[in-house]
Amino acid sequence: MKLLERRGLTQEQFAELVENGWQGISGRPLSRQAVNAWINGRAIPKLSPAETLVLTEILGCTLTELAIAFPHDLEDDG
Repeated sequence: MKLLERRGLTQEQFAELVENGWQGISGRPLSRQAVNAWINGRAIPKLSPAETLVLTEILGCTLTELAIAFPHDLEDDG
């Protein structure tokens, strides 16, 4: 995912930052497998508005950039 590259983050770093960010918001756990599936286009994350904001802050991107970072033809969730 180009957004990770732009921020200089590895998948592992990204997953850790997201998990930490979500702790106070949703408490939803995040598996490394889910992150891998998102990044490799095998799943599209289904996020709450608050979880989405966490991702945009971590990635330093706009909502539009985040939305187009994921494939649009998948029915899967991550």
